[in-house]
Amino acid sequence: MLALSAGEMARLDQRTIHEAAIPGIVLMENAAQGAAAFFLRTLPDLLRRRISVVAGSGNNAGDGFAMARIFHSRGASVDVVCLRSPQKLSGDALVNFSILQKIGVPVTVWDETMDFDSQWEAVSRSNAVIDAILGTGLKSEVKGLYRQVIEKMNQLQAPVLAVDVPSGLDATSGLPLGEAIKATATATFGFLKVGCVVERGPEFTGKLEVIDIGIPPSLVASSGFKRWFLCDKLLSSWVEPRRTATHKGEAGHACILSGSVGKTGAAALVCLGAGRAGAGLVTLFVPQSLNAIMETKVTETMTFPIAETSWKTPSLAALDPILEFLRGKQALAMGPGISTNEDTAALVKKLVPSAPCPVVVDADAITALSDNPSILRQARVPLILTPHPGEMARICHCSVADIERNRLDSASNFSKKYGVVLVLKGPRTIVAAPDGKLAINSTGNPAMAGGGMGDTLTGIIAGLLAQGFDPFRAACIGVYVHGAACDRLFGGISTRGLLATDMLGEVPAVLGLLERGETQ
Repeated sequence: MLALSAGEMARLDQRTIHEAAIPGIVLMENAAQGAAAFFLRTLPDLLRRRISVVAGSGNNAGDGFAMARIFHSRGASVDVVCLRSPQKLSGDALVNFSILQKIGVPVTVWDETMDFDSQWEAVSRSNAVIDAILGTGLKSEVKGLYRQVIEKMNQLQAPVLAVDVPSGLDATSGLPLGEAIKATATATFGFLKVGCVVERGPEFTGKLEVIDIGIPPSLVASSGFKRWFLCDKLLSSWVEPRRTATHKGEAGHACILSGSVGKTGAAALVCLGAGRAGAGLVTLFVPQSLNAIMETKVTETMTFPIAETSWKTPSLAALDPILEFLRGKQALAMGPGISTNEDTAALVKKLVPSAPCPVVVDADAITALSDNPSILRQARVPLILTPHPGEMARICHCSVADIERNRLDSASNFSKKYGVVLVLKGPRTIVAAPDGKLAINSTGNPAMAGGGMGDTLTGIIAGLLAQGFDPFRAACIGVYVHGAACDRLFGGISTRGLLATDMLGEVPAVLGLLERGETQ
């Protein structure tokens, strides 16, 4: 699904009102009706609870007023606390506020000259609270009364249901602006706000649902949005079942440069990942003294012994044989477990500009390029880099904190600068393409924090590349399937203990669901 920034959503709202002539009050009503239905699904006994709607003064408040009317009309006990004077309301928010007054919904207008606790009493007695204080337009730190109210709401035992975004959360960055509501559930309007799913956003949004408010698809299509939150519906449109008569020669040949003394496991995991993703053939370039080990370790993978260094790592002397073998192949993955040996690094630096097929660059291969990342621009074929934050910081010559400060921009800027697809791993892995496309992964769990997980991802992406998926889609499908396979095993069960080899058997099952258009 699309994931929009606050500014993008605001512009789309305005286009809907002015170009499609759909009044704002209609969009607000659609939002309120959809949010009310979602909140009732979240809390089936909501209409039997005492509900407080805490509102600010903008359109977010208007949404809250409309929901107060909806719940009141269905027999619920509803109180509204308006933190700003009605004189500061305008437009659609004022219309919905006026309706509340006419139908007899109790409204308390906050008076900052009066005692806080006495005015807060109605909210403190509530069994459910609607957060309609601040919306997506927030740009500065929350202060004063709003901050005090948000802090009080976070201390309530009652569930808090947020309108569009939790008040205080930056809808674009996913960071709290001083203080933010920690919601039980959030109904976000029109399209997913990127801040709800990146950085700390998930800590505050709780259960999240996108509410269709009636924005015409033609306006969305003409807006040119290029940022997605990866979901099964989107990826199913990219993954088709194979023809019945498909044979291994048509399913792509993935080649792997991986492994060294003490790191043969990395090579095995990459090869297994490529095979589980569906590559018809997999060949491992392996230091010659380790060939016998790998022939035993990886049954389905073919091995190609290559020249090695004194460290028993891949040697620059292997360049020509590797390039010769790569002719006619569909993908190369390199890096996991090859070491930081200087001669091995020299091999990487020669392979990147010389490879005749798309390349996945990971782990030690990224480190090898870190002293001269401009080599990436010399590639004749598409490149996919898959760094974790430490490797990303190394190749960008900055700190991990610099990378993590804004993962979306870090990935996107690097991708555009060097012309590569960039997979920035971590919670909510980011995939960025040079043309500005950007995807945020929706799958995965903390149990994935273990050795070898990145190696299996590299193999999965290489296997998809070998089958003909374009680099951006191969990366997106790869990170989604990788995380979903782990979720099938450990999601909601444990936050630790998952082995990289455990999840490989689930990869075909996830791909099969995508082929059939079924949900995970």
